[in-house]
Amino acid sequence: MFELSVACKYLIPRWRQLSVSIISLVSILVIALVVWLIVVFFSVKDGLENSWVDKIIALTAPIRVTPTPKYYNSYYYLIDSVSAQSDYTAKSIGEKLVSPQTDPYNSEVDEEFPKHWPAPDRNTQGELKDLVKLVAQSADALPGANSIKVTDYETTMANVRLRLVRPSAGPTQQSQQFLDHATYVGSFDTNTPVLAKALLPFTAADFNNLLHMQSISSDNILEDTPDTINQQEIATLHKRLQAFFSVINVTALKTPATGWRLPQHLLPANANFKVSILTSHGDTSRITIPNNPNEFEPFPQNLLSAHEQIIMGELNIKDGKRFIKLPDQEPKEIEAWIPLLLEDNTILQASIDLSSLLQANRIKNLHFIITTKIQGNILHGNVPLGTLEIAEATIEQSKDTPLFAHLTPENTTIILPQNTAEGDGILLPRSFKDAGALIGDQGYLSYFSPTPSSVQEQRQPVFIAGFYDPGIMPLGGKYILAPKELIGMIRASYNSNENLTSNGLNIRFDNYKDAARIKSELSQAFEQAGIAPYWHIETYQEYEYIKDLIQQLHSEKNLFSVISLVVIIVACSNIISMLIILVNDKKLEIGIMRSMGASSVSIATIFGICGMVMGTIGSLIGILAATLTLRNINELVSILSKLQGYDLFNPVFYGNTLPSELSFEALSFVVITTACISLLAGIVPAVKACMLRPSTILRAE
Repeated sequence: MFELSVACKYLIPRWRQLSVSIISLVSILVIALVVWLIVVFFSVKDGLENSWVDKIIALTAPIRVTPTPKYYNSYYYLIDSVSAQSDYTAKSIGEKLVSPQTDPYNSEVDEEFPKHWPAPDRNTQGELKDLVKLVAQSADALPGANSIKVTDYETTMANVRLRLVRPSAGPTQQSQQFLDHATYVGSFDTNTPVLAKALLPFTAADFNNLLHMQSISSDNILEDTPDTINQQEIATLHKRLQAFFSVINVTALKTPATGWRLPQHLLPANANFKVSILTSHGDTSRITIPNNPNEFEPFPQNLLSAHEQIIMGELNIKDGKRFIKLPDQEPKEIEAWIPLLLEDNTILQASIDLSSLLQANRIKNLHFIITTKIQGNILHGNVPLGTLEIAEATIEQSKDTPLFAHLTPENTTIILPQNTAEGDGILLPRSFKDAGALIGDQGYLSYFSPTPSSVQEQRQPVFIAGFYDPGIMPLGGKYILAPKELIGMIRASYNSNENLTSNGLNIRFDNYKDAARIKSELSQAFEQAGIAPYWHIETYQEYEYIKDLIQQLHSEKNLFSVISLVVIIVACSNIISMLIILVNDKKLEIGIMRSMGASSVSIATIFGICGMVMGTIGSLIGILAATLTLRNINELVSILSKLQGYDLFNPVFYGNTLPSELSFEALSFVVITTACISLLAGIVPAVKACMLRPSTILRAE
């Protein structure tokens, strides 16, 4: 307690020791700045790395078990090709997993299998080993097996062709484009809760496209370049609209880019608006009501003709009559035929008029009830959708829908629609959305299948049920998720043994950081079951297409840790200078304490405590600043992005938002490191203080 009380006394700022106090303050602030930078950097980096790994294992799994060539050359796999009970067809791993029979061969019915086949691998009871089910049983027997799930997967290649039908202002009112891409197609696994985090949220464009597609028939979806866009029959359209609005609640509409002509019945009987008035030859030809007059940008004057002019004025409505007031002029009544427009992208609070769902013969004829406030005036009434667009909507998660991929009410499982009139739903990576695709777009997957006479192209209708963010995975931009049945159909058309990783088993569990341990335990279980030669086990860190990236991330983390350690050492070295000055300043007190019996250890402890306290205070200030920064990291990034004119962090790699959680690993690193180095920094001054002799000090004074 004596050493601590003296150390605290020395650390209290005093005017007579102004130089020491200033150096102490600077030392603490430098440490705080370094701690702030390190905690923020490592928190964001760890959050990004965790996010990237989550997206990787969302498409794969923390551990993947794939068959070796010995599996495909085994009696267990080959016997299905000569067995009537297996339709003389080799089974996939998923089919093996649910098959009630391990050995379907019947010597009385089936032909004799070739002699060069390997002998059956049997257990001690003489039964054929079920190589696939033994994998699942081995995983179920591991410690903590309650969190372990074993599911099969299949991967193949196909060409996706999407037809992008969009409303247009032309004579046909619709246009279409086509998007072709050769892709990998993987089987969608409902037991992938991490994938729910990678799903991209609906945008207003998705809602509008999905609504528009309710009127488009899928009759000609398999054609290469259909000349016509077939419309749904009226009765079918009504049913589809009811299904759409039963799961999607539209809460707001917005005016189009060209503005929206305001119906007369929406206007209140009495109101005042600040407006933009377009005049031609001095007469009013158009009036635009801005949502916010202070931020309104009128049509550029240089794009107007010589006899046109835009003037900011006022619109007064009295008892239904409209008057305009120009600057320095008296109000003048205007004719009812003069267009009154709402500014483009004006948000209108709205709800669907349910009665119109059974009356509209086109999407544009749907009616909405508008109740919104513009410049303090309430606009209310029933209007047709027309050129208005959906601005905001919510999804009823508790209801099942064949329209798009949706979460279960628990928000843990994704349901992917399949076998609908438009085909099977598929999940596409962000790159397709960036190319212009939207939820609801239809198309097909094409692949080639051999026939007795030739090789023919096969087409399976699909539609976009959602998008996901693949992160930085190299294959992410061309990896589609589709129902397992569709993948199995495509894989059956070619020799799947050529690619050993196209079929296998995913091992999923709660914490992906346990992958190395579970792999080791699983390898031992395979050895005991005698199936190790048939299977290859990989963790997510060993996948061929991601291994180099994971290793690079770990290397960078180690490098940055070393750099951070060096920076902390440099920052804490200021403490040495401060304590040496303090020792020189306190020579007389040191001499008095030594003459009164204070030991060298006590003197050294005093200055060691001073160094550690300064380091701790600097760390606490830095951690507090880092916490505040992380809470507002996205706002800070937004400001910096606006200043430099483009995104500070590319959303393709870093996502739409940066991680904002404090990394406890980084926190522990800086707290322990700073305290230890600060303590060590006090050793040199402490040793100097110990070497001072009381007689010499007192004689000098």
